[in-house]
Amino acid sequence: MSEDGGMAVDLMHLAHQLHRSLERRVETDFVHPKPPEVQIVALWQVRARPGLTVRELADDLQLKPNNASALVTAMVNAGLLRREADQRDRRVVRLHATEEAGRRVDAVQGLFTRYLTAALDDLDEKQRAAVQAALPALGQMARHIRDGGRRTDT
Repeated sequence: MSEDGGMAVDLMHLAHQLHRSLERRVETDFVHPKPPEVQIVALWQVRARPGLTVRELADDLQLKPNNASALVTAMVNAGLLRREADQRDRRVVRLHATEEAGRRVDAVQGLFTRYLTAALDDLDEKQRAAVQAALPALGQMARHIRDGGRRTDT
């Protein structure tokens, strides 16, 4: 295996370990039943872009439109999202997070931030700088994978 292949495997395992560790900690510390990860990410997207359409949400989450529609229906039924007709085109539905959804997302985000801040604080200055320096490259890698290997320089 090439050195890059080994690095890829190491990165994959590390990303999974970090993600799983965050998820387990939140499951333990979150006071409400924690919404599934896809719902949390959907809420982040809708809060960042109020009025998002189901199609836009599907694209953002890399879901098939029918799966995004089912997700939205479940979230509306759970009181996390509300649908509003577009003012210019009544056939278009716009999505908005409810206040309860906002409180829950803020709570989960706060836990993630607290865990990661504590972990970063446990690193020495050189290690923190290395993590900071790696963030743009990791973001570019994520976009490259998301976009199917097309070069992304943004």
